[in-house]
Amino acid sequence: MLKPIWAVLTVCGAMAIALPGCAAIYPEITLPIGPPPNAETPSPEPPRDYVFLYIKGARMPAQTRDGRKWGKGGEGLPNPYAILIIDGTEVTRTVVENNTLQPTWPNQKKANYRMTSKSRLRVEIWDDHGLFPHPICMKEILNLPSYIDSGEDDIECDGGARITLGVEPAHARWGLGLNFELRTTTAYVTRVIEASAAGRAGLKPGDQILSIMGESVEKIDNGHLQSLIRANSTTGVELKISSSEGAVRVVNIKDEALYPLVEDKIVVE
Repeated sequence: MLKPIWAVLTVCGAMAIALPGCAAIYPEITLPIGPPPNAETPSPEPPRDYVFLYIKGARMPAQTRDGRKWGKGGEGLPNPYAILIIDGTEVTRTVVENNTLQPTWPNQKKANYRMTSKSRLRVEIWDDHGLFPHPICMKEILNLPSYIDSGEDDIECDGGARITLGVEPAHARWGLGLNFELRTTTAYVTRVIEASAAGRAGLKPGDQILSIMGESVEKIDNGHLQSLIRANSTTGVELKISSSEGAVRVVNIKDEALYPLVEDKIVVE
């Protein structure tokens, strides 16, 4: 008698081995990431091309760019929303803030971005009135990291609108900066935050973890493996690593400042 398809899927999803017709599924372990103990002076400092970016707010003129009053039929105020675009890719779109000349968009996404002197930041503000939104401001900025040193944050647009950006050195979190996957008797690195202890030590996704604190991964159970890492993360975790090219080396990493980028999907504040 054939098993129902849901039963087969349950078996496939529950086992961390490859069965006929099933892809192997293994648990991924995410190591703790938290706030740095000293948020004012995290160590090490962020990379120079990492920027924490958001929109502090904007100020609209009393009239539209073509001299009309705001709102449908010239009544009311604009309903603005903002978009941030980096090198042609939209990274932030705020919600609409209704009937205001001074939006702040308090619930917008704030994140770390990699931006070099050649990166292009485009800031757009739109008025969400009627069937089609109308542009309020379109501004392109080069060399955004220089704003950190200059202290500039106000940007003037054609038509009189002004945007105030929040441009700061990248915000830090705290931890080792890697995830790993537990297989039957092996462990493999799956994710590495580039600006982290793991990233600075040169760990890469696909590296095999051969031993932790001198104990072979083949001979320790999953729970003890995780405990070894967490118990030693503040003083130093010794990992014996085999790279995908076959090179074997020993690294020692400990909890320190890490700087996740927006694509790492880790909230920074």
